[in-house]
Amino acid sequence: MKRRGTQGMFFGAGRSFGMMGKFKILIVDDEPDKLEMLAVAIRMEGHVVHTAVDGVGGLASVEAHHPDLIITDVMMPRMDGYEMARRVRQNPLTRFIPIIIQSSARHEPQDIRTGFEIGALGYFTDPSDIPLLLARTRTLLEFKNYLDSCEEEAFTDHLTGLANRRRFERQLGREVERSRRYGHRVCLLLADIDNFKNVNDTYGHEAGDEALRAVANVLQSGTRGIDTGARLGGDELAVLLPETGSGRGMEVAERLRAAVAALNIPAAGGVTASFGLAEFPTSARDERELFTAADQALYEAKRQGRDCVRCAAPAAPEPNPAPALGVS
Repeated sequence: MKRRGTQGMFFGAGRSFGMMGKFKILIVDDEPDKLEMLAVAIRMEGHVVHTAVDGVGGLASVEAHHPDLIITDVMMPRMDGYEMARRVRQNPLTRFIPIIIQSSARHEPQDIRTGFEIGALGYFTDPSDIPLLLARTRTLLEFKNYLDSCEEEAFTDHLTGLANRRRFERQLGREVERSRRYGHRVCLLLADIDNFKNVNDTYGHEAGDEALRAVANVLQSGTRGIDTGARLGGDELAVLLPETGSGRGMEVAERLRAAVAALNIPAAGGVTASFGLAEFPTSARDERELFTAADQALYEAKRQGRDCVRCAAPAAPEPNPAPALGVS
């Protein structure tokens, strides 16, 4: 098996352009009547609406719901709309969410300049002009839909339909960070098709491609919607399993291994695959160590005869700090 390096190891789905469907819109305003008026208008456009009454609640909703567009007031308690917009723009994961500011109280030229300087793509001072707001909303959603489709294209492996390495690396970092923040476990599963070079040499590269697509389909159909299946290069595949411990991860890996072994590929006959699993934080302290641990488990599966699953051992505990002077 070709050993892969771990240096530089360290992903968003979009709608197809022209297939505008339901979008998630976040409305942030501390005036109940205005908030309800905007929410009704947006829902009548067929979109899902989330609401918050100030910038603090708005940021929490952005993290929880990942909206496609934000409509916000400026003057609100705890955190105003300007500051919320700044923080959305500063976060690499949310910086491209379109923001519309709507405020009748902050309507001076300097207010509007401030809104555009912090990244708003619309600034309305007449809250009663709902048709104008909806027109701008449609334009921005169409543009975001296009950007999302471009991102999906850039992050998809076109042979298998799985995420590509770039998307995998991004998602791996995100899930490890989520694990740290919320105390969830996350598993990384790496897989290689056994003797894949022999498949290419014996049956040809088209047969090898068919085998790769078949195995990728097993990974995709045999995991949850929140899991990320990826092709890292060649026959090297991966599945990221959020909120999953090693026990459940081994069950998933064994099920996928059996499904691959049961494949009947017309152009190449049968294939098998080997799997290596590692859990964060049990087997690693960061995403780099997690990948290395899963890679070593995969190597062990290959070494022990292929067509099997191996799990990384828990990481060695960090050494205790030196004892204080005078204490034995």
